[in-house]
Amino acid sequence: MDDESFLRRWSRLKTQPAPEPVAIVAAPLEVAAPEIAAEPAVEPAVESPLPTLEDAAALTADSDFSAFVARNVDAAVRRLAMKKLFADPHFHGHDGLDIYMSDFNLPSPVPASMLDQLSHTKKLFAALGDALAPEEEVPEQALESAPPASAEAPPISPDQEAA
Repeated sequence: MDDESFLRRWSRLKTQPAPEPVAIVAAPLEVAAPEIAAEPAVEPAVESPLPTLEDAAALTADSDFSAFVARNVDAAVRRLAMKKLFADPHFHGHDGLDIYMSDFNLPSPVPASMLDQLSHTKKLFAALGDALAPEEEVPEQALESAPPASAEAPPISPDQEAA
């Protein structure tokens, strides 16, 4: 492998003149073009006028709604056509997701049978409440009779050092 570092190689290649591009010349093909029969002239498609509110009001369930969802149709005409389309009872059928149509903001009471099954938790919560209850308060008289706690340790006498 060459001992030349990346930056040295990059610098050397930048200072060298760029190689001249090679011109590629394609040889002409000797293929004979097939004769194309003259096609009849195609008439340009005549665009139908955009639908109006009257057209949308005359729609039925069996009508073709594709003209009303085209690009340049007025929004009010499109909206009226969609109202006519979705007024069909076919679109009011229930699907399998009816369970999601309920109002879950209202709480439902727990049935008595379920409360009976949960009675074993009374003992658990009672024991948990006892464990989490604050410790009994010490009466103020006991606090007054206790000696004051000092921040410093009492001095050690020479007799205690020998022991």
